[in-house]
Amino acid sequence: MKAARLHEYGKSLSLDEVPLPEPGPGQVLVKVAGAGFCHSDLHVIDGELSLPLPLPLTLGHENAGYVAATGKGVCSVKEGDPVVVFGGWGCGVCGPCASGHEQLCDEPQWAGLSRWNGGYAEDLLVPDERYLVKLSKIDPRRAAPLADAALTPYRAIKKALPYLEPDYKVLLIGLGGLGQYGLKLLRILCGCDVIAVDINQEKLKLALKEGAAHALSGRDPKLVDRLLDLTGGKGVCAAFDFVGSDQTLAAAVASTRAMGKVTQIGLAGGTARLKVLAESRFEVCFEATLWGTLKELREVVALAESGRLGLEETEFAPLDRINEVCERLKRGGVTGRLVVTP
Repeated sequence: MKAARLHEYGKSLSLDEVPLPEPGPGQVLVKVAGAGFCHSDLHVIDGELSLPLPLPLTLGHENAGYVAATGKGVCSVKEGDPVVVFGGWGCGVCGPCASGHEQLCDEPQWAGLSRWNGGYAEDLLVPDERYLVKLSKIDPRRAAPLADAALTPYRAIKKALPYLEPDYKVLLIGLGGLGQYGLKLLRILCGCDVIAVDINQEKLKLALKEGAAHALSGRDPKLVDRLLDLTGGKGVCAAFDFVGSDQTLAAAVASTRAMGKVTQIGLAGGTARLKVLAESRFEVCFEATLWGTLKELREVVALAESGRLGLEETEFAPLDRINEVCERLKRGGVTGRLVVTP
């Protein structure tokens, strides 16, 4: 089968011919219909994330497709079933895994980000049938981004629900693939007006179309003043930073009310400073959330299949154009989500 593999950090992916995996007991082979290209993969390819990865490696942790073969003992899925693949695989025995938070495993076994290959290939070997969420209404190609682009903001927002009070506004910074799903989910899960911030004017227009109450330019040197003006000087009840740079984190912290919450989702390498009376008000909670649980992915898929969570704009590209996809994402030339279709 063909697979796009990372051989060396800082270099383009190589389209290689590799052996077709054979599922062992309890394992499932999935024919990949769609693999979302995630911004975090750019950080991996460029060597910006210090993950001890065995190279060469097939990346791709946001996957959906059809069951192609099953190993001995598999009973919950059968050949031909359309599925979304949960990618936060864990060891199964550590504290986070035992509590259902496998994506926080002490020794992560994530798809495409560990010793396990990911979905930038024609087929994906899944180590356990429990990692598959069956689809009934959505084309797997379009469902692939649910495994990360929708799941990650869903967890972040769900954990912040006690802070989301309808008489305050909420801040969302960054309208990439995850941020756009974040906006949709905020509109579903809470009654707060949303202030959206981005440096791209087209994305700001899209945010207003999707129901944001306000859309502000991230290039505005007086952004924090604008945010405080919109909240009557009180600040927002919660801020979700889907960028994670020094500048965006500073804006999120400075514009959050006392007893509010700042959640970092983006991994742009920034440092959050919460010096009370200087950068931060009192009793501001800060949290960096990661991905989501298998149960939360099931909830996201249920929201999407019910029609309550609309799928965001999606572009498709064949596997042999994956390096073009990578360059477009680096340039910021993607409005929604780009999905590789092996």
